[in-house]
Amino acid sequence: MIVDIHAHIGHHPIMDFRQTPEEVLEAMDKWGIDRTFVLPFPSMKVRKVNDAVAEAVKRHPDRLTGFAVIDPSGEGALEEVRHAADIGLRGVMLDPEFHRVFGVPRLEEVMVPCMEYNMPVLFNTPNIEVGEGESMGREPYYQGINQLASRYPDVKLLVSPFWPRVRELMRKYCNLLIDSGGRNGISGAISLTQEMGPTRVFFGSESPQNHPALGIKQICTMKLFPVYRELILGKNAERIFKDIF
Repeated sequence: MIVDIHAHIGHHPIMDFRQTPEEVLEAMDKWGIDRTFVLPFPSMKVRKVNDAVAEAVKRHPDRLTGFAVIDPSGEGALEEVRHAADIGLRGVMLDPEFHRVFGVPRLEEVMVPCMEYNMPVLFNTPNIEVGEGESMGREPYYQGINQLASRYPDVKLLVSPFWPRVRELMRKYCNLLIDSGGRNGISGAISLTQEMGPTRVFFGSESPQNHPALGIKQICTMKLFPVYRELILGKNAERIFKDIF
């Protein structure tokens, strides 16, 4: 089984990335991907893009699982999480590079319906880690996850392998999971697998910025126990996210 937990549909409002649900499905057919978690790009029009994802999932419920983008600094953040659940979306994406996330009091309020609806929370970020000892400029990222993971142990939090002090956070919190975040993050994800074990690392293509075939090929050709490879490519997702498939 292959599960891609991080693919976008729609059009990025700043960068020239766009992808349709049909393009996602075409790649799935060609490269043997059984299920894809589809996320909107970050947007100021969260209701519009979330409804578009829900519509795509409604047409292909056996292949797509939808996430909603939430702006925790917005007045309607809590309502939007509940709306997302009502229209069949099964997870939440937060983008601290686009919206204000950390340091926003309403962020913790948003975690409550995520817990109630069993919605994992994926943090959509670029490669923010320079080195394990060089993360002071990203201290809010570390402190934000440190606080959320501690206060909401039942909410699954997905971050990239480049998250500041990610090893320290993984040792402290079992609800912290790793999204490979495209081809550029796979080496980091594999490194974490070797250090922290293979059960909390997931393949995410971050398409269309990265093509899923490149990530799959890289995981399949890296020196890795075959059973670890199977976990990363899909079995971890099948087990841990079985309730939202």
